[in-house]
Amino acid sequence: MKSLTEQLSVYESHHQNLVNRYLHYIGVPATVFSIFMALNWMSIDIAHQYKIPFTWILLFSVLGYYFALNMRLAALCTVVFSAVAIIATDVAKPSPTNVSATLFFILFFSGLTLQFVGHYFEKQKPAFLLGFMQLFIGPLFLIVELLKKLNVEQYFLSE
Repeated sequence: MKSLTEQLSVYESHHQNLVNRYLHYIGVPATVFSIFMALNWMSIDIAHQYKIPFTWILLFSVLGYYFALNMRLAALCTVVFSAVAIIATDVAKPSPTNVSATLFFILFFSGLTLQFVGHYFEKQKPAFLLGFMQLFIGPLFLIVELLKKLNVEQYFLSE
């Protein structure tokens, strides 16, 4: 498994253009939020009593990967992404409504469009074409970028 530094540097190498970065700052969260919404509409039933939405299955799986990369950063991501998942599942409701389905389509397709337009300016293919795991590095990369802007990345990136 590649280290956090290796994963982030691969992702960053495909996001050098400032326009691309700004479009990703909007597009990645919109896409993640919409995916959390859609996955809330699907669940695993346990003994016909408990429902576990796929939102949480995906989130815990990705967080497990993040913990393997860096414990402190993963702890922060647990708080941030859990809050996002809670809001997304509340907006999505247990099954799609006209409003939640419309919001999903708007967020998902506009988020992806922004990212692909960004890569047009970058003149480089998206990093996920290099490897599936790069899809999960995008949200992590944005958290690291925010930590750098706040000048606190040293507290989370050192282990």
